[in-house]
Formats: sequence, C-alpha cells, structure tokens
Amino acid sequence: MDKRATITILLGLGIFAVGIIGFVIGGFGIAGIEESTEFTLEEVTNGTIEIVDRDDFGDLGVTFWVQGKYFDEDDNGIWDVCEAVVITVTETPDVSDWGAYDGGFYNEVVFDYDGMESSDCSSDLFNKDLDRSDQGYVKIGRACYGCFAGDFSFESNVNVSVTYDDILIEEVGEDIGLIAVGFLGGSGALCCGIIVMVIGVILMFTLKDDAPIEMSVNADGTFSMDSMPDNTVGVGLSQSISQITPTSVITEEMTRAEPYQFPSTESPSETEEKFD
Repeated sequence: MDKRATITILLGLGIFAVGIIGFVIGGFGIAGIEESTEFTLEEVTNGTIEIVDRDDFGDLGVTFWVQGKYFDEDDNGIWDVCEAVVITVTETPDVSDWGAYDGGFYNEVVFDYDGMESSDCSSDLFNKDLDRSDQGYVKIGRACYGCFAGDFSFESNVNVSVTYDDILIEEVGEDIGLIAVGFLGGSGALCCGIIVMVIGVILMFTLKDDAPIEMSVNADGTFSMDSMPDNTVGVGLSQSISQITPTSVITEEMTRAEPYQFPSTESPSETEEKFD
C-alpha cells in the first residue's frame, strides 16, 4: 500500500475517534442537566439555603414549587394552589438596591405575563409555568431576590420544593456548553473522519509506487537515468560498459618528446652565401 494512502487512512481514523469522544462528552452534558435541575430542597416545610453571591452584585434568589395544577375553582382571579400555601421568611442576607420585598417571599408564576411587568398569581391563561409539570410541580413564587451572600431561611404550612436559581442557571449553562461541544463537534469530526478515510481508500487503489531508476554510463562518459520497465521491483544501478567506446591506446613513443629545433638567427644574406 502506498505510504500516502496509509497515512491518510490513519488520519481519518484519528478524527473519527475524536468524534466518538465528542458524543461521549455530549452524553455527560445531558446527564448533567438532569442533575442540575434537581431541587436544592425537596418536599420540606422549612429549610435554609446558603446564598453565595459570587459577583457581590446580589443573586436572583430562590423559587418555590408545590405539587398541584393551576386551577381557579372559586373564580376569584387567583390560582387556588397559591392561596393554599403560606410561606414565611425567617432569615435573609442583606439585599441590594435592585432587590425586591427586602428578600421576602412574593407570589410570581410568570413575570410580565400581561406585558405590564406584573408578578402575581392571577388566574390568567398566560400566567402558568409548566417547566416542571411532568414532575407534578407548579411554580407559586420567589424570595431573596437581590440577596447578597448569607443564609436564607423559611417556613411553610405545606410541603414545598425550592431551587437556588443562580446555581441552577450556572450549572445548566455549563451542561449546555458540553452538549453543544460534544454533539456538534463530535458529529462534525465523525463526518470529517469518514471523508478522510474514504479519500485514503481511493488513494490506496489509484496511487502507484514510484518507478525504479536505472543509471547507465553513456558513450561519452556521462550518466543517464531511465525508468525501469513496468512491474520491476527495486531500484537498480547499472553501468552499460558495452556502450563505452574505448579510447586509442597511448604508447610510450607517443608521449616521447622530439628534439626541439630553435629557429636560425643568421641573416638572410648569410644564409644565401652558405648556399652559394
């Protein structure tokens, strides 16, 4: 198999494995959301929650839930479930300037359900919080809105469940981030890995090994490189000695120097007299 095809396939497998890890991370995010949305206090008639307020700006506080449904059987304009519950706040931390009711309890189902920033238990069709209806719970109110760090304590005439909203929002946000990174990134990595592996398989059947090179010595003493015939395995180096034209043999007589005769220094007239 061509080395380039092998590397491409291995790279695709690595990316595919990263995609699987991403899906595992996304699964942890889903499991984390289920844990993050659990009640801080569940089915209690009193309790204490420590308000952390990490930014020293004041927290959103806590939300109270009770088992039931939104009905107004006496037609007095208030949900019956809100009328049946009496919550008394016994301790609160200091409250910021933007807080409400000095940290005490107040009825609220859906804030601004009527477009007038109302916060109450009016029996309006738009004033229903069904986020936990599958668990049998409905929202009736909030408390400690704008509280700084400290202990928040309350008492109730019936069993209530409480969520600490700041911590819930923070943890759910982290879990949503894991889900986004896990499933979106994981699915992208899986698709990319498959594509890269397919490319590697294609290269495996289309690429051929480089042809071996044969080197030969030309008649003039130079070297030339030619591809070996197809289906030849290995790289060969050969010298075609038969193609070399032998030079003439140089004998000792050829290299022996003949005596050098210096030109005559006599004048032409003297030369002529000798001839005469």
